[in-house]
Amino acid sequence: MNNILIPTDFSENADKAFLCALKIANQYNANLYVVHSHQSPVLSFSHAGQPQVLEDVYNEISLSKFDFFKKRTPELHKLAEEHHLGHDKIIFLFEEGTVLDAVIRVIKREQIDLVVMGTLGASGFQKQFLGTNTVSVIRNTRIPILCIPAEAELLDIKKIAFTTVFREKDKEALSEIVDFANSFGAQVYCTHVVHEHRSPADILQYSEIWRKAFNKGNLDFIFLEKQGSVENTIHQFIRENNIDLLAVVKRNRNFFDRLVSSSLSNNLAFHSQTPILVFHEES
Repeated sequence: MNNILIPTDFSENADKAFLCALKIANQYNANLYVVHSHQSPVLSFSHAGQPQVLEDVYNEISLSKFDFFKKRTPELHKLAEEHHLGHDKIIFLFEEGTVLDAVIRVIKREQIDLVVMGTLGASGFQKQFLGTNTVSVIRNTRIPILCIPAEAELLDIKKIAFTTVFREKDKEALSEIVDFANSFGAQVYCTHVVHEHRSPADILQYSEIWRKAFNKGNLDFIFLEKQGSVENTIHQFIRENNIDLLAVVKRNRNFFDRLVSSSLSNNLAFHSQTPILVFHEES
């Protein structure tokens, strides 16, 4: 992992995500790109009177937003020092456009390997685990996205749960998770929710094949009896075993939406504290 990206609006939740991203960047000796995006309001000639005045208004707005950006960046360096985190490989970017536009552009330009995002920004919806920006980035990019909830600890990762249905396409994500876990000295629990229609013998056979393929990592295979929905079964396992990070492969929109929204019935107890690392299924 060489390049990590975090979008920020300089809110408290974004600062939490920044610290987590910086900790990972230091672990890998990677560059951390901190991007702040801005959009100019849509003004008509009737607002400004004439084209030149309109241009002046846009320039003034842009300069004001850039001044805000310049004033806040030293605060992140100070925040890193307060948490005893190195910050010599941070690159600050001021990008025009929406958060999604800026993220896609920087991913391509800087060859980003991982995006880290706070789940609730200053303008986020307090009743949602994932803010609209985070969901939009997950749905429109193909690299791993690490979602950091507002109440998460500073990414002290000791236990990682990886959900799988033992598809061949999941192996690539599991390989990345095992490498990630090894860098933190963490244990990976490869977790499968058992369905009634699947043969236990087939599941055990898959797990043995996978166990041999990943014999160098701290990896255990956990089989969970389905209780209610798959998502609620996973939530319960995480809660009862103090899992620090959940890794999922976004196979389709329905599964991902259920995984996120089902926590609402549990008073956000899971998502308010547990980061999620989202992979996209390999083509």
